[in-house]
Amino acid sequence: MIPTYGLLALAVLALWLGGPGAAPWRRWAWLFLLGAAASAGFVAGFLQPAGVAWLTLLTLALFAFRRPQLPLWGTVIAALAIIALALGLMIHWLPGFNNPRVLQAVTFSPDAMPFTLFLNFDKAAAGLLLIGWTQDRINRTSEWGRMFRGAWLATVATVAVILLLSMLAGYVRFDPKVPAAAGLWLGVNLLFTCMAEEAMFRGFVQGQLQRLLPSEGGGAWLAIILGAGLFGLAHAPGGPTYVGLAAVAGLGYGWIYFRTQRIEASILAHFTVNVLHFFLFTYPALRR
Repeated sequence: MIPTYGLLALAVLALWLGGPGAAPWRRWAWLFLLGAAASAGFVAGFLQPAGVAWLTLLTLALFAFRRPQLPLWGTVIAALAIIALALGLMIHWLPGFNNPRVLQAVTFSPDAMPFTLFLNFDKAAAGLLLIGWTQDRINRTSEWGRMFRGAWLATVATVAVILLLSMLAGYVRFDPKVPAAAGLWLGVNLLFTCMAEEAMFRGFVQGQLQRLLPSEGGGAWLAIILGAGLFGLAHAPGGPTYVGLAAVAGLGYGWIYFRTQRIEASILAHFTVNVLHFFLFTYPALRR
């Protein structure tokens, strides 16, 4: 398990090794590490041939989408294929993956629902490919500073609104704690969950809609709303309250992404909400 998911985590981190002017080995290290992780996962039985095939198809669709000489109809078909494949991987509808379970029905508080955690190779790999092929990443210290300055106020507002709504809806209560599994949860949530979900719903869905829709007449807001709505629906297994809260959170993350045009900003905002939820409130939710 450690070689497969250690390499996958390194692949995510390697996305920020270098920008367009960096040496090729730095710019493409993430892709080589993803290939190594997939190979290790195949040997260990976490990936089956069907899983490798789905990831290959997503890679080909992204490669086609990035080609400037592709006609409009081809770009549309490639974009729809990317959304279908990436979403299918993220919500585990596509076969070929044996994601290991690392926490089984753990109860963090007496009145909390039990929590189970999987290491989802399909979801993380889909997000990694989306960012690697379609997102410009920060590679200078000054750019990180500019991103934080543009995102901090909207992040604070998003955190406050979503946690307040969660309490008002009776979804959580104030419950500070430091669970024994905190270290594992932090790594998985940042590198696999937040990264993948923001890559899909903000980086690709909202980002491409922003390019397609005119900024005049509310096009940018329509892109934010559609991305947030799809984000909410992706959380449907958690019930209607969870869908509504996820959609509201998606509006905040979408606004942050629009303001900064940086996927890093929405990833960190998403992670901040999740961290405060995990350590300070009922996690994942009050038992019903």
